[in-house]
Amino acid sequence: MQPTADDDWVAEIGDQLPVSPLSLLGFVLAATIGVRIAGESASSQALLESVFPLVTATAVVLADRFLVAMDVPIRDRLTVFAYALGGFLAAVVVTSLHLYIAYLEGTGAHAPLYLLLMGGTMGVGAGTVAGVFDIKQRAATREARRQSDRLEEFASVVSHDLRNPLSVARGRLDAAFRTGSADHLKEVDASLRRMDELIDASLSVARNGTQVEETYEVPLIELASDAWSATATDEATYEVVDSRTLQVDPLRTKRLFENLFRNSLDHGRDDVHVRVGSCDGGFFVEDDGPGIPEDERDKILEQGYSTARDGSGLGLAIVRAIADAHGWSITVTESESGGARFEFTG
Repeated sequence: MQPTADDDWVAEIGDQLPVSPLSLLGFVLAATIGVRIAGESASSQALLESVFPLVTATAVVLADRFLVAMDVPIRDRLTVFAYALGGFLAAVVVTSLHLYIAYLEGTGAHAPLYLLLMGGTMGVGAGTVAGVFDIKQRAATREARRQSDRLEEFASVVSHDLRNPLSVARGRLDAAFRTGSADHLKEVDASLRRMDELIDASLSVARNGTQVEETYEVPLIELASDAWSATATDEATYEVVDSRTLQVDPLRTKRLFENLFRNSLDHGRDDVHVRVGSCDGGFFVEDDGPGIPEDERDKILEQGYSTARDGSGLGLAIVRAIADAHGWSITVTESESGGARFEFTG
């Protein structure tokens, strides 16, 4: 749910507001209704007239608090507020027309201003419901678009990265038929294995780009230790400098750590040292390897991008897919020792 460049200013303004507009609107309406009830000494008529609008105004505040607790972006919450405000204005206009017709017919109405307030409050409630439904539809559309993009990436990698080992396999197979040498078949087998690895990795990227449905509280040190044990590390070392508990899908997160560890080993020294720890709002993985040039830090998470000659460019793409599924943001920077540092927050 990241903002697009055209409407970043909406999120910026929303982040600067001291109070959520929807909560403020609901609170003002509830307070006004409460003052009216108190002013009439909580008469049975006042209570009867006010109970449903008061519950509606309170529900609007609670709904906004729920959206905040669920980390719904400020732009989406402002969308719900716009629906609520539109519902308020529409209800006030309709109620005003009914009151005016009653006035023309000479029947009039008791406390017309309060009737406008009650009608507007019900409009706010209806608008809030419509707004919540709309942002859910938008979220579903964004997720569908993300899945479509991942499928396009997968198709691109399959068509591009498989072409080279396939050409090698064909050439070696032709040579085996011409010469009768079994040595060429070894190269064919190696190319087929390479193709199988690329297909598995590409499928992992495509499948990991979904929402995480079940998560568990798992200590960071446990995730990192399990992933390190499953990685062929040779002379490399690692340490967890401090730990915290993460709400994660354990299997996917273990794969994330494995790919980060493998990236450090593939691009660093044989005795590279990896550090894992917590940071503000999340965790980090860093090493003391050669690091990542600043002009490449925005590219390395893209599928198919690799600085290694025989790299597939899929390892860190899988990391990004798993992070997206958990709702984490990734920052690629430099460690204190000059190596690569990946920070995950959210």
